[in-house]
Amino acid sequence: MMTVPPDRDALVEALGRESRRVAEMVRRAERLDAPVPGLAWSAGQLAGHLCVVYRAFAGTVRGEAFGPELAGVIGTGDTLPEVVAATNARAVEVVHFERPAEAADALAEGASGLAGALAASPDLEVARPAPWYGAGVTRYVATLGAIGVSETLVHGRDLALALGGDPRMPAAAAVCAAPTVMSEMLPLLVDQRAARGLTATFELRVRGGRGFVLHLSEGVARSTPLPSADRPVDCVISLSACAALLVAFNRMPVWRAIATGQILSYGRRPWLGPRFRGLFLNP
Repeated sequence: MMTVPPDRDALVEALGRESRRVAEMVRRAERLDAPVPGLAWSAGQLAGHLCVVYRAFAGTVRGEAFGPELAGVIGTGDTLPEVVAATNARAVEVVHFERPAEAADALAEGASGLAGALAASPDLEVARPAPWYGAGVTRYVATLGAIGVSETLVHGRDLALALGGDPRMPAAAAVCAAPTVMSEMLPLLVDQRAARGLTATFELRVRGGRGFVLHLSEGVARSTPLPSADRPVDCVISLSACAALLVAFNRMPVWRAIATGQILSYGRRPWLGPRFRGLFLNP
């Protein structure tokens, strides 16, 4: 069972709305070779990455086997971030766009396919293979949908910074995805060295959305729904959904989120709050 199941209608609506916004921004671009601030990709390469995400996730949600194009980009590595990085590197090598309109059409088609697959899926909590996160890894259909929305929001912001668009992230869209993404993906991203010797429980409260409890012990994490029946939590972290995604994707430093009130920690061991992000690898 999922810790924080998302609302299907909200997820599909957010994906449709935000992907259309991204596609139109790309369509209006004068060029695709503009560098993306903070990334080693151009705007065209980032659009290609998003297209691969949409296609891979849509086919996976539908229960389809990977075609040669998608199967050929799955990378390898010892950790989830290494596998993801290798997969991303291969993906941007094989997906190319000559013109902004071509990239925009591909984005719109890919996102529509994922939204349609999510809307038609009879069970959002069925597990599907997700080899881009590592050999043998599976994720729920709902998790893939929430990640698809998160990728659209964060990379839409990236593209806006590269192309001169509006980089503001819609809070409502972030709220419908962030709790699911965090509760399902953080257990896969524990940094063994940083978490060594630490046993703690964190209550994550995503403002405007549903919270959950993350239990961490000796480098192993698991998430459970609220309220926690195990014991009182050590640290409560209240954060905005937008800050959750930006910090998770390394687009905003923790200190800035804390300084601007977007992240607040309190409880029996409040000092664990600023340390929390460092306990997990970069996705």
